[in-house]
Amino acid sequence: MEEVECPEISIKLTGLAIRDYLLAMGKGSPYDFYRCFKRVNPRTSYKNVAYYFYLLRRAGLIEAVETGPSSRRGFDKTYYRIVPGMEDHPDWFHPQQIFYPETRLGKKRYKPKGGVG
Repeated sequence: MEEVECPEISIKLTGLAIRDYLLAMGKGSPYDFYRCFKRVNPRTSYKNVAYYFYLLRRAGLIEAVETGPSSRRGFDKTYYRIVPGMEDHPDWFHPQQIFYPETRLGKKRYKPKGGVG
């Protein structure tokens, strides 16, 4: 497996870490970011990182700039960059709230039946 160049990532919030990674690298793929972010947050999964890239693209914070060969046959690697002017947008903190506002921050909390809690 090839070595991936990783900038210094110290933040554990996935959205902000993606922003910092893309600012440092100029462009990057979800898998390359995942390999770097795994050093900061070992519990993260590639599925989670890919979902964040999906949310950030849907929110208009990042855009696809090119595709290149992947180590997986039949699939191309997509590279993304930050949309100019969106570097300081507040949606980097919790992009999932844009599309799922009922989730709030963290795990959804439910009150027990009967109104107590």
